[in-house]
Amino acid sequence: MRNDALRPYLNKVWVAEFDGLCSVDQYVYSVKTDGADARFVAYYMRSPIYLERAPIRTTPGQLPRIRTEEVAGVNIDLPPLSLQRSAVARLDHDLAAAHRITSALSEQDAKICSLERTLMRRAFSGEA
Repeated sequence: MRNDALRPYLNKVWVAEFDGLCSVDQYVYSVKTDGADARFVAYYMRSPIYLERAPIRTTPGQLPRIRTEEVAGVNIDLPPLSLQRSAVARLDHDLAAAHRITSALSEQDAKICSLERTLMRRAFSGEA
């Protein structure tokens, strides 16, 4: 039986903070914490560089796949642990800021759509 991940380009990488079970469609890897920060590795695995290096195969009529050993076989150029942790902190900060901006823009968009509907209703119902 082949053990392939479907659609690996979706960057479905998660750092588990507790023990548990997962589905057949997920791979579980342990990161050696003496040389790598698990969150750094997760960010790397979500990056375009990882996707360029990963041997993701697509066959006619099938979704892209990658095998367990191919995921683990992709080289990660690890900087010193202190730099990994610094990069993770910076990425966490920047992504949190991006999420706040996205949320604020979504709220503004909802308000604009609501105002647009109100104006259209008034215009077509004869209200001034």
